[in-house]
Order: sequence, then C-alpha cells, then structure tokens
Amino acid sequence: MRFSRLIPAAAALSALLVLAGCQKQAEEASVTAEVSGAASTACRRPADSAAAIAAMAQHEAEALAAAEASRGGGQPAMWTLKDADTTLYILGTVHLLRPDTDWRTPEIDAAIGSADTVVFEADTTSEQAGRDLMKFFTSQGMFTNGTQLSSLLTPQETEQLKLALTELNLPIEAIQPMRPWYAALNLSVMQMTEDGFDPASGVEMKIEADAKANGASFEYLETVDQQLGEFAALDDCAQVDFLLMTAEALKQGTDVLDLLVSEWADGDVAGLGVLMSSPEAFGSEEAYAALLTNRNTRWTPLVAGMLEAPGTRLIAVGAGHLVGEHSVIAMLRAEGYEVSGP
Repeated sequence: MRFSRLIPAAAALSALLVLAGCQKQAEEASVTAEVSGAASTACRRPADSAAAIAAMAQHEAEALAAAEASRGGGQPAMWTLKDADTTLYILGTVHLLRPDTDWRTPEIDAAIGSADTVVFEADTTSEQAGRDLMKFFTSQGMFTNGTQLSSLLTPQETEQLKLALTELNLPIEAIQPMRPWYAALNLSVMQMTEDGFDPASGVEMKIEADAKANGASFEYLETVDQQLGEFAALDDCAQVDFLLMTAEALKQGTDVLDLLVSEWADGDVAGLGVLMSSPEAFGSEEAYAALLTNRNTRWTPLVAGMLEAPGTRLIAVGAGHLVGEHSVIAMLRAEGYEVSGP
C-alpha cells in the first residue's frame, strides 16, 4: 500500500527523529540547480492487493484506537539507569515544537540541573556541525550527475507529487535536483514550520541553553554521516516510497503530528509505541530500520557503557527511540539492565 491515513505520521517523524538543527542548512542546500533530464529509471511496483490494503487499514484503525484509549502520567516520560557512582537520566524529546508547548516539569528541570554531561543524538549546532551538514546535503542529498527527481517516478506519481506540492505553493522544479530522501525531509520540515512548529522551541535547544549555563559538557551518540547516512543508503525505490508518503501527508496537515506531540507531553509511552514503533508506521521495513532500529541498536551499548564513568548524565533523544519493543529502553532491559520508569 503506497499511502496510509495513519502515518503520514512517518513523514512528520522524519523531522522528529532526525537532526534537530538541520533546518537552516537544509534550506541553504536546497537551492534549485540547473539540471538536465535523465533517462527514466522509475521504480516499477506490482499493484497492491486488496488483502494488503485491508490489512494496512486494519493496522491503522487498531493503532489509532489503542493510542487514543491509552493514557500517560501527564508529563513527558523520563527513565533512570544507575549504579553505585553513575546516574543516567534518559528523556524522550521532540525536536520541533510549537512555541507555546508546555513540557517543563520539576523532575526534568532537576535532571538538567544535576547533569555533569548532556548527551544528544548528534552535534547539530556547532560551526563544524553546520559545515558537516552542508557537505552531506550537497554530496548525498543532491543529484550530482544531472538526474532529475521525476526520472525516478512514474508519470502518475509525478502528477501526485505536483498536486501535493501545491499545499506549500512549491513547484516541482524546486526539488528536482534533490534525491528523494532529501526532498522528503525538506517537505516535512517546510510543512511543520509553516504550521507553527519551530526548531528553536525544540526540547534539545532548550536543554542545551540551560546545560551551557550550568557548565555541563556535551557528548553525542552518532555523527551526521551516521545519522543521515541511513536515509542516503536507502535504495531509490524505498526513497521514492518515503517521498510519496511524505507528499501525501502535505494534504493532510499536521493533525497527526499534533496527536503525537500530545501523546508525548502526556507521557503516554504505550500510545506512542503503537503509533511509532512498527514498520507499518513508516511505510516499509527499510524506512523503519533507517529511522529507528538501526540507530537504536548502535546506541544501546553506548548508553550502557556510560555506566563506566562516574557522574550524572542526561541523555535526551527523540521520543520514538524510547518506546515500543525495538526501543533503546527495551533493548537495555533485555540485556538485564534495571531501567526505572514507564
């Protein structure tokens, strides 16, 4: 099934789960270039079966019902992992938020204030990070051989994309030089920011400001190349599927994203899990692995290894990485670590 009513959320998740600070660099690197046409290499896929469509619809209905019926503790979820001389606070975050979103609590503020070290997914705010992002977007996000994005689409898919882009008053020529994954990321961020979501209001930005004022140091779980490389490594057909799902989301607005943020702010771990932690939520096994499971698998031993260094750390990563059966929390617990929290 190409599109789903439930996750267009995956399109929103592409902005929620990747670099929190990439908006400015993405906009700078997405200048339309003069490119020549290339021979069509559009992905040819078999028609979806009625059974597959029915199964997806059933999954969506069940996930929405479960999320809406579930309740959290009334504040963003935070977990604790500790030993005799080390305390790790693990906080699920949202990278872009509306400026009026209220998420601060005494417990979260205490964790920020006590942290000797704050751990984020990747460095997105330093001058070097800006250069790394620009380099990656230019080399891995843009076609460098004259290919146009539409050469990977069927004529029908091209028309679908053009129609969806009217939601942003954007001509298809503006994204023709982009590889599908990069076009999808740009469109997601554009829609979210136009609807009032702001990277400057994201949780990491607020934590970083407080931590710097407290004299804390910073560490990171991955590099720009590791994080965005998961997208760039997807084959063209998987990237096209992700782009088309993102385009469909443009027509549906940010209602699903508002639901996800509401579930996060309520600390509804179970609700977020059913919405976010499955291949169906992302449209494909490949996208699910790229956005979540591959990264969670890399991060888990890094988090566990932090117990070797005395002190207090606050680990703040996208909430989707901490919910569901393939989450960092689940992986730590499966390895025998006692992680307190929901």
